[in-house]
Amino acid sequence: MLYLAKIYMDSDLDEAEDWIEQALDVNLNNAEACYVRGAIMGRQASGSIFSALSYAEKSVNSFTKAVELQPDSIKYRKGSMQFHTSAPSIAGGDLDIAKVQIEKLRQLDPKAGLEAEINYELSQDNDALADTLLQQAKQTYNDIPDFFFQAGMLQQRKENYRAAFEEFTRAISKNADTKESVVAKYNALYQLGRTSVLDETNIDAGIMALKQYLSEAPDLDGLSPKPWAEFRLANLMVFNAQKLEVKLIYLRLAKVDNKELAKKAKKAAKKI
Repeated sequence: MLYLAKIYMDSDLDEAEDWIEQALDVNLNNAEACYVRGAIMGRQASGSIFSALSYAEKSVNSFTKAVELQPDSIKYRKGSMQFHTSAPSIAGGDLDIAKVQIEKLRQLDPKAGLEAEINYELSQDNDALADTLLQQAKQTYNDIPDFFFQAGMLQQRKENYRAAFEEFTRAISKNADTKESVVAKYNALYQLGRTSVLDETNIDAGIMALKQYLSEAPDLDGLSPKPWAEFRLANLMVFNAQKLEVKLIYLRLAKVDNKELAKKAKKAAKKI
């Protein structure tokens, strides 16, 4: 049931919600199920108008329970911190709690604490401070992709696409010996391709990166869904005049369960 909840998170949140509630009915003290429920309810809150506060309350309670059950879990503390930095106070967001989680993460793992601190500053639109922390982090952790990927995301958000492309390229070149670094490295491949779409440059490099992502990316939490990578790839292939192949990809993606992706693919197919 927990597995099915994770599967449906990217395509049908109502179905995911049903499965995660069933999983917790079986075992209320399953920390992973609490964490996944927090993520699902958080997404439901973001997409709901009338039930947003109710979903947000369920989300924060679930993240809090996950941390209580496994206080040494870096992933669960990150989930709690992200909720409290993204949710308004009326929905349960609390920056003081977020700061407590950052300090706890720093005690558990200095690298995780630094990542959390950077994400906190980004969430508060303190881009200059976040960039300073990123420059320091890239020097300290120069041999892994994690902070180069994070720097690329910051540059992409600021629409500095050339700088983003360079950061993602550096991330891809680094060794990935931990699960976190593997996720960062493959997400850098995906985002390099997405940056090529956004900037309409480096088309061949973007195509190569997305093809590598589709063929090599493992099945890990935190990685971008492969159907979205196919959509980005098709967007780039348009520039190479591969219209027939592109249209077939769009038509296939128009039938996927993810409603947002299906809508975008259907719209794109009509333009070919």
